[in-house]
Amino acid sequence: MAIGQRRTAERIQVGATLKRMRIEADVSGEDAAETLGCTVTTIGNIEQGRTKVSHGDLTALLELYGAPEDQVDDLVQVNREAHRAVTRVRGGGEIQPHQRRAADLIRGSHAISFYSPELFHGLLQSEPYARAVLAPTGHLTGVQETRLRFRLDQAEVLTREPDPLQLWAVVGEAALRKNIGGVEVMRGQLRHVVRLCRELPNVTVQVLPLGTREHYLIGATVSIYRLDEGIPQIASVDTTLGDQFFERDAAVSEALSNFDDVRTKALDPLTSVDMMEELADSL
Repeated sequence: MAIGQRRTAERIQVGATLKRMRIEADVSGEDAAETLGCTVTTIGNIEQGRTKVSHGDLTALLELYGAPEDQVDDLVQVNREAHRAVTRVRGGGEIQPHQRRAADLIRGSHAISFYSPELFHGLLQSEPYARAVLAPTGHLTGVQETRLRFRLDQAEVLTREPDPLQLWAVVGEAALRKNIGGVEVMRGQLRHVVRLCRELPNVTVQVLPLGTREHYLIGATVSIYRLDEGIPQIASVDTTLGDQFFERDAAVSEALSNFDDVRTKALDPLTSVDMMEELADSL
């Protein structure tokens, strides 16, 4: 792929979010193409990150889709990043725009590989566990309640038809032993994950034991997204300042290699499920 045609992580995020907005607004690809004076193929290329969208065309599409103001501001900023490297600026609102874009990536993915040393992936979280993670003080504001519902609703991708998301998660044993929300919450969370692993063949969870020696993802939380065929995979690394996305072949290849390293060192899936169940029963 020529340099000028290379899809960036920002461009893919813009495309995924525009596709979601178009579908939610019940606008056909033909109507979107007519608005821009282009072909339906061009709309498809924009939504798959193959083609950059100009700021003027982006504004026209956002107006056609009736996008909320905070999402407009956020997506315009991300589109600027797709054209040149700048510092990401977050928007406001009850569901923050960057959270919506992350959800769009999840919905647009066929598979996600995930590693965290101490937390279960959001798609694997029970409501009490997610509530405790979102509000360590134990009290959720109205805005936080909305964000909680938004997070929990994303788990629908695990049972969607006809293409349920394939989730392969490796979690550190510390995730099983942290007292998030208290004993009852942790017991319920472990049993929730066990149930998902046993009932959904597209969900795999491995536990990386505490006694495991050094590996390439020490201290990191990493997600790798596999989207539609032909769209580059994206890797993200969680930091206290937000997710950092990478789409460069070398960076994604390194993330995949590092994930394979922890997956190889983790307990096999069946042993991992047994361990979670036994720990839940012992709490």
